[in-house]
Amino acid sequence: MFELMRSLTLDAAAGLATGEAVVPVEHPMLVDHFPGAPTLPGSWLIELAAQVAGPLAEEMIKHRHGLERWAMLGMIREAKFLRPSPLPATLHFTAEALRAEPSNVAIKVAVRNEKESVMRAELIMTMLAASTDWTEAIRARHERLARWRVAP
Repeated sequence: MFELMRSLTLDAAAGLATGEAVVPVEHPMLVDHFPGAPTLPGSWLIELAAQVAGPLAEEMIKHRHGLERWAMLGMIREAKFLRPSPLPATLHFTAEALRAEPSNVAIKVAVRNEKESVMRAELIMTMLAASTDWTEAIRARHERLARWRVAP
């Protein structure tokens, strides 16, 4: 799903991020969701929100604690799906950190489509130290972020 993100702006000092994703109606994983009324699955909204929250959490831990940590979605504390999001969709994400500890970061995420709010969630990002076998994954992550990143 990384190919769906189009932009990402991070402000680690303020604990804020914004992002944009574009989900086409013809995505192969969405062919049967739902015939005649293509709709974005809620699980995709959560995953895309985590793709905005994760880099924010990583940058905040580096900025506030001087630690190199990698974010993984550890828990969905709360998620409210406000209305269906028909496809195709351009989604706008706003993320705000609520708490940033070296072991986890709580982030509130709001998602809008072109017309209205579609989801609000609080995600807990678990922060992990890199293992020596993560080299390729970290390289791929840096490449993705370089593509997504927008100057503030």
